[in-house]
Amino acid sequence: MSVKADPGAARAEDVRGVIANISVGARLLSSGIAFVFVSFVFAFFYLRSVNSNGLWRPAHVKPLPGYGIAVLICVLGAAVIFDLARRNVVSGTERNWRAGSLAALGVGLVAVIVQLVDYHAIHFHTAGGGYASVFWGWTVMFLVFWVGALYWIETLVAQSLRRPPASPRLGTAGSELLAPSASACVVYLYTLAGIELVTYVLLYLVK
Repeated sequence: MSVKADPGAARAEDVRGVIANISVGARLLSSGIAFVFVSFVFAFFYLRSVNSNGLWRPAHVKPLPGYGIAVLICVLGAAVIFDLARRNVVSGTERNWRAGSLAALGVGLVAVIVQLVDYHAIHFHTAGGGYASVFWGWTVMFLVFWVGALYWIETLVAQSLRRPPASPRLGTAGSELLAPSASACVVYLYTLAGIELVTYVLLYLVK
């Protein structure tokens, strides 16, 4: 007599495997992104120390610190707000999850807008010396990864919006991966927040 496999147990095993992959994948992605920006840190200090022909940072190459502070606050704020919203999901309820995640998405979009306005306001480009090239390369690359973070948040919000709010408790088929996905997204967001903090210190504070 053949013994039929329990489909519920098999499905639970599949879900656990996906959750483990999401967790490990988010940390590998975050580590890879951190190493990308290590190259910019190296370029910053190397070009600053060499200062070839005194063109590391000419007098006209002046970033606008107000925009840098605004971007930093928005990035940190979006990460913290999303983390607070995620904790509602992890604790087993969706109370304030949607409002919090949408607020994080909005604050994150403000960071993108402020950075684009900063590009329009500054009066130097990549040919303006070593600092100018590092500034543009660093901030544009960060903006690309940050837009990816916002897309991730949007997909999580859309995932929860498509599910009918029949019960405040989680556990339906569509919500099993929401909590681990949100937790993985937080790892990514905090990695970018730390990078943005380093960005502000080096590009705006270090002379």
